[in-house]
Amino acid sequence: MAIYTITDFESIYLTSQLPEEISFETEADSLKVNIYMNNYKVFSSDYYPYYGEVIVREIRSLVEAFLEERRLCLGTMKIVATEIVQSQPDITYDDDGNIVYDYDNQSEEADTETIDNIKVVYSRFKSTDESSNFLDSYFLTNRKSALIPRSGQLKLNNYTRANAKSYNTAYIYYSRSASPGVISTYHNNMNSVQSTTEKIVSVTLTHRSFKQIVDQALGISCKVHGVEYQIGDREFNIFFTDEEPTDVFSFFNAFNIEERAYLFGATTIKTEIDRSEAVCGEYTQYYDEKVKTKYEVETAPLTIDEAKWLNQMLTSNLVKHGMEDGSFEDVLISDITSEITNSDKDLIRLKFSWKYADGNEWI
Repeated sequence: MAIYTITDFESIYLTSQLPEEISFETEADSLKVNIYMNNYKVFSSDYYPYYGEVIVREIRSLVEAFLEERRLCLGTMKIVATEIVQSQPDITYDDDGNIVYDYDNQSEEADTETIDNIKVVYSRFKSTDESSNFLDSYFLTNRKSALIPRSGQLKLNNYTRANAKSYNTAYIYYSRSASPGVISTYHNNMNSVQSTTEKIVSVTLTHRSFKQIVDQALGISCKVHGVEYQIGDREFNIFFTDEEPTDVFSFFNAFNIEERAYLFGATTIKTEIDRSEAVCGEYTQYYDEKVKTKYEVETAPLTIDEAKWLNQMLTSNLVKHGMEDGSFEDVLISDITSEITNSDKDLIRLKFSWKYADGNEWI
């Protein structure tokens, strides 16, 4: 008996735009459905058709759970539906007249329908564009610009097809040391193939790297103020500042990709002491003392895009705080106050508290 896929599939999806359900048509009494991610079986169940149709739901949660656990952004999904035809055992009689059942051929595999090589990119956001158009047009972040210190770095990630040619260009806005008030533009083109395989490509951008491009091309010593960075149809604006951030955090964004947040604002350190008191005669002694330190952060005024992007950090399941030696330690975010307004009169500031996940204090 044949089995057919009713649901149409594209070659690539944002996980948020995967079909809500998958339907199969079959005349069999039962159908086994297996779902694989990167060749790992993540789901298996028997289904019994209703009027010849089997419907599998909640595919998205299975796919996202697999990618989240492994900190992956891109994966390959395969769905296999198999009909099992139940056959009757062969019945024979032995020399004494007893009935003998032969179960060696009790069941045999019937037709199999496979939905194979479906690429999925983790995303908590939906897009009005089709998944393939979105991935060809945007970086894997929901912000379009970033303010970073000249000592910092920015990682931009994008999906690329195998051997796809990318028109990579940067408009670098700089000033010369001799005339710091005059802003000039240097246009740098880099046409290249990002990857010979289908993958998520990451590029690290710094003030130093852009300064080096201009200095070597023009034979000067410059200071870079900003960059319009493009890969194909993707665009991102970078602004550099001499101001050092009050806090640096690392977190996994809505595409399950690690990003770095440089926060400018104020941090208040609050210490809570929980202890017991014992009195012996006229002498009092504290014991079983526990010290808890919490950091309360209020950001500098933010744009709407910056605030929406930082909301991902406040709700991320893995956030780390930058240490003086450049390493990062796990922290827990709490006491979140996030109110984003489009009013021109009100400034947008986010407030939250954090503490080290291991309960220790770091020097």
